[in-house]
Amino acid sequence: MRDNNTFKFTCSRCGGDQLTVTHIWIIQAGNDIERWREWGPLKDNHHWQYEFKEKIEENADDEVQRGDFSEFEEDDSASEPEEYEIYESETDRESDEFFVNCENCDREIEFGWSQPYRNGLIFPVEFSDFDPLESWPDPRYVDVWQQRGWFRMGHIQP
Repeated sequence: MRDNNTFKFTCSRCGGDQLTVTHIWIIQAGNDIERWREWGPLKDNHHWQYEFKEKIEENADDEVQRGDFSEFEEDDSASEPEEYEIYESETDRESDEFFVNCENCDREIEFGWSQPYRNGLIFPVEFSDFDPLESWPDPRYVDVWQQRGWFRMGHIQP
């Protein structure tokens, strides 16, 4: 619960005071690639919990047109797949993407992390308690932080 209606964030565009954290990642299983996203509210204490999760479907316009496979039949045999047919699901956490947006107008909010390598708590730049020297930038904000003089040698991330 918030004390005295003081918020750590107020959107400069719409006046909203709630933020949403979105995590997007890719799962690769053999030749199949799936994109997923999960999202939920960012609390004033910098913690978040994902409340929603969904597979990101490609738009029909983005689909690759494939040949007609109607002549092939589904394999309904009882045999087990060969070893080369079994695909382990792989994820590459370095390619994961995180976003913080105003819940009301969807404006993207710059942010950092409380620990290196995108670990720990999320610290939006526009939170009233933001301290760049106590944060590590999300990788897409490294250049901006360097220009502002916020980037320290301890901020180096692969």
